[in-house]
Amino acid sequence: MPERFLPTADPISRVLQAVAQVTGELELEAVLDNIVHTACELVGARFGALGVVDTAGELHGLIFHGVDASVCPIRETPHGRGILRLLVDDPRPIRMAKMSNHPSSVGLPAAHQHMESFLGVPIQGRGKVFGNLYLTEKLDADEFSDQDLAITQSLAAAAAIAIDNAQLFAAAEARQRWLQAGVDAVALINSEGWTPDLWQQIASLVGERVAADHTVFVDGTSGDDQVRLMTDAELIAAGLNPARDTGLLLVIDAGGERLCTVQLGWRQGKDTVRDPIVDQGRSLAERVAGAWLLRLRRTEQEQLAVLEDRDRIARDLHDQVIQRLFATGLTVQATLSSLPLAARPRFDRVVDDLDETIKQIRRTIFELQTGPVALTLPAQISQLAHDSSAAMGHTPQIDLHGELSQVSDELATEVLVVLRECFANVARHSGASSSSARIDIDTDELRIVVQDDGIGLGEATRRSGLLNISERAQRHGGAASASSPGSGGTQVLWKVPLR
Repeated sequence: MPERFLPTADPISRVLQAVAQVTGELELEAVLDNIVHTACELVGARFGALGVVDTAGELHGLIFHGVDASVCPIRETPHGRGILRLLVDDPRPIRMAKMSNHPSSVGLPAAHQHMESFLGVPIQGRGKVFGNLYLTEKLDADEFSDQDLAITQSLAAAAAIAIDNAQLFAAAEARQRWLQAGVDAVALINSEGWTPDLWQQIASLVGERVAADHTVFVDGTSGDDQVRLMTDAELIAAGLNPARDTGLLLVIDAGGERLCTVQLGWRQGKDTVRDPIVDQGRSLAERVAGAWLLRLRRTEQEQLAVLEDRDRIARDLHDQVIQRLFATGLTVQATLSSLPLAARPRFDRVVDDLDETIKQIRRTIFELQTGPVALTLPAQISQLAHDSSAAMGHTPQIDLHGELSQVSDELATEVLVVLRECFANVARHSGASSSSARIDIDTDELRIVVQDDGIGLGEATRRSGLLNISERAQRHGGAASASSPGSGGTQVLWKVPLR
């Protein structure tokens, strides 16, 4: 056995040296091992053991000194029964010359090295029992002395401080691990390139950061709604031992939506305190859920900004580009009556091209505002009336009756062209203060009636204004006519059969 103390016969000096060595460690496993070795050296014990008492009052994690594993291999850690249990149930020092004579003795395993004299001291401080120190087989006497007891108690008091400090240090490190897990999980959520398996990635990341021995991503639909310790059945199913190991069910919810559920397990020896991991897990879950909600809000704001920009572009296209094109179309149409007949077809094509350009711009506007959705015929007619209002000085009233499904795309285009021509005539010639357009769709015929309260059409104007729409009606087997009702104004009738 190596000599670790300065050569002196003064027991007090030796205890002080031992206390300094014991309290100089912060790693719990090193502290426990140091306590056992130091105690055996100070009192001259052949064997020593130290067991930690957990929050449930159970003894676990025994650390041994002096036991020859080649002679007596320890296949299973003692469970703290018999004499070892006495200090757990009643944390007061115990000293005896022969353990085998005590009524609580349950004997030693076969091939175990001989042990008789016994000294047991609780390690406690701040009203809390941290563990028990067991010493056996006094080397130079049949039993341990009062001085041995006093030395061991002094060492146990120092050991309690050392264990407390080590546990506080371990708890601080654990908190730091949980905090880092939260920071890294939030960073993963906020990363630009996250993938559909984001929550599996977060589960693995958290398990790695908190040093879990068991990490399983359950799914996003588990019935549990809170962070809690795993049940014995869940621990067994996960390959963990309920008597020694600890498991946590980490549930992450955000805005009523289950994002993920993760099983985290720690095997014996990881010094995982059961209660704090629930609080730490809950804190991490809340932090990750908050980051997820912020990410969603940020995404919504970005999408809203894009939509607002699209709306602005759509307004600019409508208010500036379409209005100018429409005004140009009206100007061209207004000149048709003054052109030679041979030149009119070319200008008709110009008007048609302008109509098609306006339709394309409208489709673009609609896609900008609502996505790639087809603009219906009623919507196009309503938009046409709105666009014509500036040139006409008023907005024409629209009445549409019948089953639109009977109108083909080609005929719908003709309807829009005819209405545009009629509205242009009202704007050029009638001086009307109001007008209307009625579209009737029967089973076998489509009729358009455009009427205004203007001055009416002269004969020359009547012929030029009807020429284009009459030709369009004739191409579909229909006809067009214009008249001046007794009430005044002009009425244009355009009708075609539905095939």
